[in-house]
Amino acid sequence: MKLHYALTSPYVRKVMACAIVRGLDSGIEKIPTNPSASPASLLNDNPLSKVPCLVTDDGIALYDSPVICEYLDSLGDSAKLFPPAGPARWRALKLQAMGDGILDAAV
Repeated sequence: MKLHYALTSPYVRKVMACAIVRGLDSGIEKIPTNPSASPASLLNDNPLSKVPCLVTDDGIALYDSPVICEYLDSLGDSAKLFPPAGPARWRALKLQAMGDGILDAAV
């Protein structure tokens, strides 16, 4: 997997925290990216020119940290961060949305 990232992005840190918890961080090639410059390599994967943007081993480009975290959570054998159904899933998604709101306010 490849991850377009910027060191200053709290959303990249969120994705990397998820990857670490899932034990996937060593399998992610990190590509330093300045999204403000809209480099061709990022635009090819994410026409919105935003980070984080994860390109899967199958070549599928995923962007937006909630989508990337859900994808990472689907990999490996570690305990899931997002339960598959029921009240626990909605609680986890609500907490993720709250965390994103806090990140939005900080940015």
